[in-house]
Amino acid sequence: MKVPYSFEDITLSQFMQLHENEINKSIDKIDKDTKRLSILSGESIEFIEELPFSDRQNFLNKTAYVNTPPTNLKVCKRFRAKGKLLVPTTSLQDMKVNQLVDFYALLKSANGEYIKQANVLLAVMFKPFKLIGGTKYSPENHAKISELLLSAKVGDCLGLLFFYLDFWKQCEPRIVHCLTAAQKTIEETMSEIMNDKEFMDFLNNGGGNIMSTNAQKTKG
Repeated sequence: MKVPYSFEDITLSQFMQLHENEINKSIDKIDKDTKRLSILSGESIEFIEELPFSDRQNFLNKTAYVNTPPTNLKVCKRFRAKGKLLVPTTSLQDMKVNQLVDFYALLKSANGEYIKQANVLLAVMFKPFKLIGGTKYSPENHAKISELLLSAKVGDCLGLLFFYLDFWKQCEPRIVHCLTAAQKTIEETMSEIMNDKEFMDFLNNGGGNIMSTNAQKTKG
């Protein structure tokens, strides 16, 4: 049976499953240990239960590192997940407004369960590498990247989540104020447009439409 022997080598999916296993209050320590080895090895619960006691204990000793996950994981400049090259947004200057808004929305919907939503939160901060056209964040890629990240090594990606969670805790009041102000401006602008009868009539009658305008000119 093969198991990863360092925290950095487990996948994000395994990390998330281990977290769920650890907080599960409906099973005892023996069942948790069995589930841990099943998650790390990919073998069934039945297979783990049939291991000789000495072998089982040996594997538990070698995977004891999961009980004390590191808090100072590195942030890789790029890495591959299922063959796809992903690039993280590691500079706040490079973060786009839509990234910040998406991260804020997902963070709030997670209700403090950051590990359960680790791949979803991280997918906002990773972009598929593109040699031509540049590497840009796109909400349309979120679901795909979220799925890819499940197979990524914790040592490659999880450090970025810790980085942005720490950043968020320090900057949340200011960020929330800016986002609220921006949303208010958008709502006020839309309200002004909807209440501007002349402008709405202009739009409803084809004003601003290049083809319609040209047609009217030709007719005249």
